[in-house]
Amino acid sequence: MLIWLLFVLLAAMVTAVITLFYQLSQLLTLDATARNLAHPKVTAVLAAGTQNGVVLLAYLALRRGHPIDATRDDPRRRERLKVGTIAAFAVLLICGVCTAMLLLSGQI
Repeated sequence: MLIWLLFVLLAAMVTAVITLFYQLSQLLTLDATARNLAHPKVTAVLAAGTQNGVVLLAYLALRRGHPIDATRDDPRRRERLKVGTIAAFAVLLICGVCTAMLLLSGQI
């Protein structure tokens, strides 16, 4: 029974990781487009897809010199993407903690 719970938690974690990547790349694409940066989709995929976050930190440093163009920004979509990103991260964190507790219980 517990092995099925472990598989469900791992599947939920994989789904959360994919959702988090998608939401974060969409948010970064929207931000890069609003700031008139070159190649916003490539920048967003690279920034969202790196494992240790170095490209994301470089993007955050790069965007400081580019103000948001209000005509190209969509604040409602930006807020929805922020909430979706935070929710996906919360699901990932909760599933990770539950998986760790299940594995450390020693019953599997």
